[in-house]
Amino acid sequence: MNIEVLGQTELRLSRFDEDGLDIRLANEVMRFSAIAMFVTSIARCTFAVLDQYSMRMEIPTKNIITHLTWNFIEKPTRINQIEMNIIWPELPDKRVASVERALHKCTISSTIKDCIEINTQVFNDRTDVNGVL
Repeated sequence: MNIEVLGQTELRLSRFDEDGLDIRLANEVMRFSAIAMFVTSIARCTFAVLDQYSMRMEIPTKNIITHLTWNFIEKPTRINQIEMNIIWPELPDKRVASVERALHKCTISSTIKDCIEINTQVFNDRTDVNGVL
């Protein structure tokens, strides 16, 4: 799996089907922190749901890219919101809504849903992401 640390609160993940982790930093100041690892785990768990879905629908997952950003609040300092955009070019338009419904079955997201808001959108065209990629 490729993990690109784009900023202090921004990641892009791809190649979920590959073994190992290829972590790339936007610059030498960036780090793959514990928080980035936590957010990555949510994306990886979400991909597991997509992968199961894809097997039933016979849709390849090789080109899925996930872009994540998150926000902090204080007292105590914690993540309060995660934005996850999933770009799945092979996904037919008629399947986007059903995939978005299925994503709520991610175990990690279900575990933390009462303390962190996770907003997920699925796109089947990279141009739909408003320049995020």
